[in-house]
Formats: sequence, C-alpha cells, structure tokens
Amino acid sequence: MSEVQGTVEFSLELHKFHNVDLFQRGFYQIRAGLKVSPRVPHSHYAVLLCPTLGECSFSSAGVYDGTVFSRIFQILYRNEEIAVNDCMIFKVHLLLDGERVEEALICEPLWKYVFVCV
Repeated sequence: MSEVQGTVEFSLELHKFHNVDLFQRGFYQIRAGLKVSPRVPHSHYAVLLCPTLGECSFSSAGVYDGTVFSRIFQILYRNEEIAVNDCMIFKVHLLLDGERVEEALICEPLWKYVFVCV
C-alpha cells in the first residue's frame, strides 16, 4: 500500500459585516477556522494574507491555534455595516491511500468542515 500526501488549499475573504437585526449592542469579532475529520491523518494551518506587523492586538486581525480572527469592532445600530477586509488562506496536508485518492477526497469533503462564527 502506497501513501500519497495531498494538499488542499483555499482562501476566504471577509469583506463586510452587515448587521441585519440588532439583538444586542456590543463588541463583536468574526472567527474562521477549519475542522477536518479525525479519520484522515492530516495537519492544517491558517495564515493571513495581509498580516499587520507586530503582535496580535484587539485592533488587528490575527491567527491563533489554526483559527483566524478579525479585529474587534463595535455594533451600535440595526443595519450597520462594518468593513472587515481580511483575507486568509487555509492549508490542509492529508495522508491518503495512493490507490484510492479520489475516493477518499469524495467521501471526506473538507468544505463542510469550515466554520465561521461571530
């Protein structure tokens, strides 16, 4: 049995946050990450395309433990629109059976494991 390392890479751009209905005023942050099935041997990581220089802070986007987070922004009104403008890349390195590569990728689609939360 031969093994093949495959790499799946995709990007995500957070352009704007539009508050449709004001449930509660406050400070918000958008987080995006990747969850891969534990049945597939893998390693994954995330990077910002335009990271700010220096350490992570509340006023800039950052990456922590494979999760990308936006800067913290304040929502005060209904239908308020905030420019986020963060771009990120997620990479997953998979170890697959060389004889059944296509079957493994179809049975374990990675895009259903992407999460974005506010």
